[in-house]
Amino acid sequence: MVKVKEMPYDEKYKHILDSAKLLETIALPIVKEDIGDTKAAELKSTWQKQSENIPDGASVEEKYEVAYHNLLRNFQSAYDVINDKLGERGTEKLINGWVKELERQTGGPSLYLYKFVRAIAPQTAFRTAGKQIAYQFQFVTPYSIPELTGQHMVMDIPNCKFLDVEGCDAPCEVVCQKITPLWLKEQFKIKNSYERKEGKSCIATFAPI
Repeated sequence: MVKVKEMPYDEKYKHILDSAKLLETIALPIVKEDIGDTKAAELKSTWQKQSENIPDGASVEEKYEVAYHNLLRNFQSAYDVINDKLGERGTEKLINGWVKELERQTGGPSLYLYKFVRAIAPQTAFRTAGKQIAYQFQFVTPYSIPELTGQHMVMDIPNCKFLDVEGCDAPCEVVCQKITPLWLKEQFKIKNSYERKEGKSCIATFAPI
């Protein structure tokens, strides 16, 4: 089993808040421009009504859990509106917009360094990227890494938090199955896939392209 540095809850909480902002930045303009101002206002109202307030005096772990579940519900609501009104075209706009924003956030000197190392030592670059992916993934769900080599990484997810809220399947189907693989492929030349198992378990695999 590969040991991964533990991400503190304050960092997990920040990632969830950043993801919530990203959802608003990407989804609302799609709804407003392609469906109309009224539907965009309705969606924003839905988000406010279904989001739980964070209790006064809550620990950072409790804040993370509440914000996480709010994000799941709000992503599902946005997806339902976009998919219902715009179909595949709308879903593609959501996916592509999210990927482009991830690329913007993860660009810069570190990406150039990764590409340089990948050109001269691809297995070293992949192991380094794998460890970073494994660290960042902690804000999404608990997991273990049974295998990490220069050519392959396996992530064992026994109980995915993306499926914590009943009826919220879009985060799994859109973020895991489409957004993340596309982003890793285009920016890092890494192939990523997910195999759903019984219940809420899943096996994610990563390999250099």
